[in-house]
Order: sequence, then C-alpha cells, then structure tokens
Amino acid sequence: MGRSRWRALLGVLLLLAMPLGGWLFLRWEPFLLPVRVVEVEGELHHHSSALLSQTLTERLDGGILTANLVELKRAAESLAWVGHASLRRVWPDRLLVLVEEHRPIARWNDDGLVTAEGVVFRPRAATLPAGLPVLVGEEARAAELASRYQDWRDRLMLVGHLIQTLAVDPRGDWRIELVMGTELRLGSEQVEERLARFIANAPQLEAVGQLLVVDLRYSNGFAVRWADERQAQVRANSGRPEWPDNRG
Repeated sequence: MGRSRWRALLGVLLLLAMPLGGWLFLRWEPFLLPVRVVEVEGELHHHSSALLSQTLTERLDGGILTANLVELKRAAESLAWVGHASLRRVWPDRLLVLVEEHRPIARWNDDGLVTAEGVVFRPRAATLPAGLPVLVGEEARAAELASRYQDWRDRLMLVGHLIQTLAVDPRGDWRIELVMGTELRLGSEQVEERLARFIANAPQLEAVGQLLVVDLRYSNGFAVRWADERQAQVRANSGRPEWPDNRG
C-alpha cells in the first residue's frame, strides 16, 4: 500500500509540474533559443530586405520554436508593396522569409496602384512609379478595369496607340484617353464593338488630321472632332460625313 501511495503522489506531482514546466519553457525559450537572423529572399524593388527584416524583428515575440509565424506573415504583408510572404524556421536560429512584391500595371485613381489581377494598394507617394497609365473607377470594378486595360492596350498598340487613362464612371460609361491626346468615348453598351470600330478606322481618320475626340456611342458610326476644330459625323466604313444614328 505504501508503494502505491508513493506512485500516486508522484503522479500528482508530475501533473502539477507540467504546467509549471510549460510556463518556464515559454518564459526562457526566447533566451535559450533566440532568433538571431531574419533572412529575406525574393525580388524587393521598393521594400529593401533590411526594412522588412527590421519590421519582422520588431514584431518578433518568441524564440525559434515559439515565434508566431502567422503574426509575422501578417506583419510582412502589411507593408504596402508586399503582395505575399511565407516564413519558415531554419534551425537553430534563423527565420527565412520568402517575399513576392506587388507588380503594378497602372496607377489607380489619385493615390494608388493596381496589379494585373486587379489588386489595389496604396504605398507612400514617394514610392509611386512615374510614367504609368491611370485607371479610374470604383474599387469594386478594379479587376474589370485591369483586365480590359490589358486587352485594349494590346489591341490599340497594333495601330500605334498607347493608353494614358482608362476610366469608367458610376453610370458605366467607358472613356479612353490616348497618349497622343485623343479621347475615345465608348459609352456603356457594346464597348468592345465600338473600340474595334475605332481601331478599324483609325488610319483613315488620322490621315485627315490630329484627332481630339472620337465619340463612338452610336450603333452605326461615330462623331469626330479634329484639332483644327473641324467636326464630322461618319457612318462606319462609309467614308461619308453624315449623322450616324442611335447614340447611347
């Protein structure tokens, strides 16, 4: 009986010691097994690896075994230019951070940038790249704007044009400003067909003079204003100045 009692008492003591041991481990593990190096890999054009390492080091709470990688991932991805980050532990004292930066294709409204996938992010103004086209619209339509920009950019380049601004207003009316200074008004319906109509007729129109506005919001033609203030309404493919029908 005495031996059984000692075994029971030992069991109780072990059960009581386990929480204490766990508490001691959590308290002393950062000192016994510290993270000494935060190593960053990936192309970092706007956020240097030193800045990212500093950010993660400041958020680090724990040693190599207890560091909260979920929280550190969140901290890395809170930096405006960081699109995705993943972390792993490298024994005995190193955290490896793999980073992918956002790659903007255009400015977004007045204060942001947008990726090919339609992800909008807003870095510090000093880090905004110069020379990008501008997409203008509601943020809920960012993916649609980015997709159409890439498609229309490639199609317009075939006739020697670059997009300066692509915009859609709250009513759904689409507008393109070209680098050469021409404004294309596409309206809200059949915008693909209307853009194709401009592309098909652009060489003939530009042979006449510098285009200021091409209003394509018609079912069978477009209205044109040239830089010398001449105006004409042209039926598609007719070559005759006359009023097209059904603008919308």
